[in-house]
Amino acid sequence: MKSKIDFRLIFITNSKLNPDLYRVVKKACGAGVKAVQIREKELSAKELLKLAKRLRILAKKTNTELFINDRYDIALLSNADGLHLPENGILPSHINRNKRIIMGRSVHSLMAAREAEKNGFDYILFGPVFRTPAKIKFGSPQGLSKLEKVCNSVNIPVFAVGGINPQRAKKCVESGAHGIAVIRELMLSPNISKTLRDFKEAIGSL
Repeated sequence: MKSKIDFRLIFITNSKLNPDLYRVVKKACGAGVKAVQIREKELSAKELLKLAKRLRILAKKTNTELFINDRYDIALLSNADGLHLPENGILPSHINRNKRIIMGRSVHSLMAAREAEKNGFDYILFGPVFRTPAKIKFGSPQGLSKLEKVCNSVNIPVFAVGGINPQRAKKCVESGAHGIAVIRELMLSPNISKTLRDFKEAIGSL
């Protein structure tokens, strides 16, 4: 069976870094991004649904997969393509998957990665691989050696996350990662098209 995961880069939003979120996502989609995860935990359910529906229209025009972070209700109501869950979130078995929704999980250890595969997730985000301001309070980064161990221990796609720039992206893929997840590098990019070209050159495709 063909894998559901035909993208190599996931763009995760953070409007705290750039409040002009719609413009950033529009530019990224126009420049070739194939997967966007809406991760806006500060928004109310009403605000999040409004944003998700607006970005759903945009994503369809560019054949971009749209993911919602942690909110299955918003994913359903916005007709999103996927749902991304934290390590302690719900499991695929908890929901009705008649709607072919892609499900991913964030993991921070080899054990959690194996459990995610066992529980039926379609892909995992592993990290933080490198130092990143948002994750300093959680301790030291995982590093490439741990990323490689995770990639070698599961049969579902692994995306590296945390402090990923184009140079580090190449190292992650060489360590076995299927792809990468990016927040800061795109939210703060002065030239999104160039940044994405650099990522594409580093990992082969978006």
